[in-house]
Parts: sequence; structure tokens; C-alpha cells
Amino acid sequence: MSHELHSLISAACDGRATDEELAELTRRLRDDLEARDEYLRYVDLHSALSDEVLPAHASAVVAYQLGSDRGQNANLSAASKGRFGWYIAIAASVVIVAVIVGFRTVSSPSQIVGRAGDGERAATVPIATLLYSEDCKWQGNALSEGQPLHPGGIHLVSGTAMARFDGGAELVLVGPAAIELLTPASVRLQHGDVVVRASNGAEGFVVATPISEVIDLGTEFAVRVQRTGATEVHVLDGEVSYRGIHAAEQLSKILRAGEGVIIDETGRPRAIPMNSPRFHEFVSSINPQPRSDLLQAYEGFHYSPGNLPLNESTMGRGWNGPWRLRHPRGVWGDLEHASQENLTIVHGEIDVAWPVPGGRLGALKLPPEKLEYERHFRHPIDLDSNSVTFFSLMVQTVAATTDRSSPDRMQLSFAGSPGRQETSVTFGIVGARLPFIRLPSGAKVDSAVRLPTTDIMLWIGKIVTRKNGNDEFCFRAYSAHEQLNFTEPATWQVEGRAASLPALLDRVVLRCDSSRGIIIDELRIGPTWRSVAPISEQSLE
Repeated sequence: MSHELHSLISAACDGRATDEELAELTRRLRDDLEARDEYLRYVDLHSALSDEVLPAHASAVVAYQLGSDRGQNANLSAASKGRFGWYIAIAASVVIVAVIVGFRTVSSPSQIVGRAGDGERAATVPIATLLYSEDCKWQGNALSEGQPLHPGGIHLVSGTAMARFDGGAELVLVGPAAIELLTPASVRLQHGDVVVRASNGAEGFVVATPISEVIDLGTEFAVRVQRTGATEVHVLDGEVSYRGIHAAEQLSKILRAGEGVIIDETGRPRAIPMNSPRFHEFVSSINPQPRSDLLQAYEGFHYSPGNLPLNESTMGRGWNGPWRLRHPRGVWGDLEHASQENLTIVHGEIDVAWPVPGGRLGALKLPPEKLEYERHFRHPIDLDSNSVTFFSLMVQTVAATTDRSSPDRMQLSFAGSPGRQETSVTFGIVGARLPFIRLPSGAKVDSAVRLPTTDIMLWIGKIVTRKNGNDEFCFRAYSAHEQLNFTEPATWQVEGRAASLPALLDRVVLRCDSSRGIIIDELRIGPTWRSVAPISEQSLE
């Protein structure tokens, strides 16, 4: 930091800056990002800002009570006295105004377009993902878990939904509510309730309302907007900045954890008791549950141990016929020892910590050779539509030999034949323990990170198909000690995109090329993460 800038900030903090010095500091903070960073570090914005004592006003509008009285912690801190607080408020408000100006520029109404599913507008870039939807009634196009969300308006008539923005913030929306998705770091809440969690790296998330703007400073907070526009802000952790949206000259104010404020229709703020639960408390209160009832296809290999003739492999759900032995092509070579038309079923050879009966009621043991089995879906995956499909599969390498030098390959493909040439998307792991996806175009995308050595994994993948725009494919392999959340992960180990093709993926293909043999179980295919992921109560954090 330059000596001149240091002197300006020091003079402002000491209350001895002249009007000319304050103007110069304001100019530098407005025009120089590094100067703003230095300023924030120097004066500790989070602890220094306060503008006025807000008159107390009791309210019970935010009805998220979980049985504890939070009102006793709701008194707002007294304002800083003297020119120190005034000067810091002026300078800091410049920083916040700069953020707001940038927000307004990005979120110009002319740039707002519809979400996926709106025909020709679906090709816009998504900015968030719908993670959770329970008992939701939507106005207009219905939204489903796992669906990418594009800029535009969303009206939730009733129910509870949760979204993760590409900027990292997570938002719970409680109906009835109307919200407009603006950017990966901003929304406009027209009316209704939201709870926001902006963890490390997601600071700066903006919730605009008809009369105010709330800017996260690294925190959890709740906002409620009445249909009149009156806005409540409740800070659960950290701090937020807020200001009236129609008063450019109004200084931004800071709310800290345990504080609440209501901004009436005129823009006048009044203190209220903070009465919203923490984000994880709210999630626990809605108690997300697994949704295996939504499964489109399921195979648990619930057969008696021993050799099972293929024509008797008719259990499970969502299938059109039994498993078939498929002769590999190309790199897979010719079958030598797999000519028998059987599946080898074993019991008790998979030991998993996930809350599913993996291996205990039966599992498929693939011998140490090249094999392909396929089974047709009752309802194919249409690559030329707007939909989301998840799958999961337990995979365990048989440790019957100490030879781990030979490469093992296990693949799961969704395949279809639009004509003479087969279209497929493949998820798998090669011997170097690198997850990969082979796209319908034939291109292969490898993970940049090698998996730790482990004999059992849970594969979970996601396919997002679009009628207009690229299809998306995601894949992640979990080891036995990893706990699964009730929502899909923020990052996948492998992600790929490919141009949408007019093809139906009408069958699943299991391919194995192993020197030791592989055991698989619990193949699940469904429309949501919760329909395929074995989540538990511990996954609600």
C-alpha cells in the first residue's frame, strides 16, 4: 500500500481527515480494487461499521421458530460515536455502492431470460442448480431436483425448495414466494421467505427486494419480503450490509449475528428480534428423506446364491426383459469363457457403511475376464428432451489375488441405436484408478485426480439432457468412508458436455475387464439425487 493511501486511511480512521482528503479517499476506493482491499484490511470493515441506533420493533413475521426463543439476543449494537464512525461509514459505503453498481450492471432486466424448459430460451447458461424440492407447487413449468436453473423468474406457490448458485451460495426458498434469478451471485426476492448460506468463497451474495438490497459479508441470513415490499433481515451468523434501494445517498448499514431489522415501505429501518434458525437447523426441520419411490429402474440382484440362468434374471423394476450376455466388439475381443448363459450371484461379499442392503440380499459377481451384460429399460432416456437422470452403482474389486499390477476396467454405459451407429454415454474407472466419461460424441473426459486405493466404491452419475443446448454429464466415485449429503455435490470428479443428439438410450450395458473379478450391486436409476443416493440422517448438515 502506498504511503499516500496509508495516510488517507489513517486520517479518516483518526477523525482528522479534511473534506478534500475524504474526497480523494472516496475516489481511490471507487476506482482501485487493490485500494479497496487494503482499506478493508486496515479498518476491519466487519467490526467498525455502524450508523445509527435503530428503534426497537417487535415482530413475528419470519415464522421459522424451532422451539427456542431467539428474541433475547436481538438488540442491535449501539452506533459508533463521533467522526470516526461517520467517516468509516462514508468510505465503506463507497465499497458497497461499487458492488451494487456492478450488480445492477450485470442484472439489467434486458439480460434476463427464461429458465431451462422454456423452448428456445433454454440455451442460455445456467447459474444455479435446484438441489431439493419437497411438496412444491410451481406456477408455470414445474421444476425438479437436479435441474439447472437459468436467469429468470420463479414462482413457488407452496412447498420448500433449495438451490445452489454457481457462485457457491445456497438458498432455501419457502412458498408462497416469487424470486428472480439474476446472476450466479444475486437474486431479486419479490415476496416470500429465503434463508441464505454463503460459506467461504461465496461472500458478496446479493438479495435485492423491492425496497432494499442485502449484501452478504460471509454469513448466514434470512430475508422475508411482504407483498407490500416491507423487508425483514435476520442475521444468523457473520454479517450483512443493507440499504434502501431508492435512496442513493443513504449509507449502508451493518447487521451482525443475532440481530434483525425490518425496513418498511418508506425505507425506514427498525430493530426487531432475530427469530430465524441456522441454515442446518432449518434443513433438519424439513427432514429430507430418500426417495427410492421415484426410481425409474432398479436392480438389486435379489436372487439365491449360485448360477442364475439369464432368462430368469427378471427381478427389479423398470426393465423390459431380463439381462442378456452381449458379445463385446472391438477392443473387447471375443468371449472365451463366458459363453454360459448365467449370472453368478453371491451373498455377503460386500461390506458397506451406506444405509442400503448392498450385498446382503444378493450381488452380481463378474469373473476375471472380459464380459458385457445388457438390460433394456422400460422407459428410455431421450437425449432430445429436457430432463435429468441420476444413477448409482456399488462396485467392489475382488481381492482374491495380490496381483494389482494388471489394469482393471469397469464401465457402465447407457446405450441406444438411432440408426446403424450406436449412441452411448459411458461412465467408468480404468486401472490407474482414474474416473472417466466417454461422451456420445466419442470424446473421452478423464478426471484430473486419481482415486485412493480402495476395494469398494459407490458410483453416482448425472445426465442432463436438453432439447436446445448441450447435454451435460457428471460422474463421481465415493469410497466407503465418505458420507453422502442429501444433495448432489458442488463439484464432480469428471464433467463433460456434448451436443444434443436425437437418440433414445434404451438400455444399460455393464462392461468388465478385470484380472481379479468385480462384484456389483444396487444399480439405481432415477430422476433425482435422493432417489439413487443412500443418504442418512447424518447427511443433513
